[in-house]
Order: sequence, then structure tokens, then C-alpha cells
Amino acid sequence: MENQFETEYHTWLNRHISESRGERRRRIKKRHGFGERVFLEHTWWPVVGNFDHLYPEYEFIDAGGKRCYMDYGYIRFPEPTCIECDGFGSHARDIDRYTFTRGLDRQNEIVLANWNILRFSVDKLKENPIDCQKYIRRMMEEWYGETRHELLELPIYQREIVRLAIRSLGTFTIEMACVCLGRKEKFVRSELRQLIEKRILESASGTMRIHSYRLANRSFMH
Repeated sequence: MENQFETEYHTWLNRHISESRGERRRRIKKRHGFGERVFLEHTWWPVVGNFDHLYPEYEFIDAGGKRCYMDYGYIRFPEPTCIECDGFGSHARDIDRYTFTRGLDRQNEIVLANWNILRFSVDKLKENPIDCQKYIRRMMEEWYGETRHELLELPIYQREIVRLAIRSLGTFTIEMACVCLGRKEKFVRSELRQLIEKRILESASGTMRIHSYRLANRSFMH
């Protein structure tokens, strides 16, 4: 898997260098650095497994004609996504009032142009990539309609409960599941019990009567 990543990564990066011009080409060659590479290797690749639709140093022109560059643009229907990998030093140590304001204006322009945005700190990409992977999986599921094969094999109500567990990023309650399914507690508890028997969910609190649940099968998280 590691060798496959290296091969695909260098092929992808070299293709974008050869196809780009001007400032974007310079940025890919000079500014595509440690944080961007860590994101791809430890967060993006384990979830997605390819670099389709992903563009490094994607050029964006705002409503006023100003150009800026995203770390990554994921260009896919129905809406593109801007992905940023922010290093603490460059943002906290070197920032001034103008730069801070410009950064907020830039993000507003991107959102108002109907882009999604995901931002990661480089520290978290290094120290907790598994947690970062959750957001890429949710992006693929919620913004692009992708569903894991394991989910498709579940009955529809159990499938929605698992999606609730993924979105919750921790524990969820019986009340949350009832709202999600629009069904009464007796029915929902039956579905939850089956998911526990399948070892997909487990109790997060309670023994005789479970009050909250969480995923037992962590493969659904990434």
C-alpha cells in the first residue's frame, strides 16, 4: 500500500506540474510541502485511495478579480471543495491585522462562490490522522453521496443509525436515534439491539438498559 501511494503520488504531482503554468506551477514546485504531503499520505489516501478530481494549489478568482490559491481543490459535482492544511507557525506567528482580515475575506469569497471548505491543522494531521480521516469520509458521504459497501448490505433503518453514529463522532443516545429515524423507541431499540449483535455498535453507557451507543466496528469511521 505504501509503495502504491508513492507511485500514485509522484505520478499525480508530476502531471499537475507539467500541466500547470505561471504562479500555480511555481507554487506546486516550491510550496507543496510537508503539511500537504502528510495530509495526502495519512488522511486522504487511506480513505479515498486515489487522487481523482484533486488539484494541488488550485487557482481561485474571487468576485473582485483577485487570485488566490487553495492547498487543494476537489473539483466534483455537485459542488467543489476547498481543502486547507494550516500550519500553526505560519498562521499564528507571522500574521498581522491585514493578513488576518484578508484570510477571512478569502474564505467568505470561496463560500459565496458555492464551495465547501474543510480545514485541518498540520499538527492534527501529524498527531491524529485517524480523526482527520473521519471528516474526509463524511465529506464523501454527505457531499458526494458515496456509501461504503458494508452499509449497503444493512437494512435501511440500521444503515441510517450507523450514519448517525459516524456523524456523531463519539456517542449518541436512543433519543437521537428516534429523531433520526422518525420512529418510536421500541422499534429503534430493536434495530439497535441487532446492530450490537452484529458487533457494529456497542454500549457507551448502561448495562441492563443502554442509554447511549457508539461504533464498535471502527472500520466504518474511515
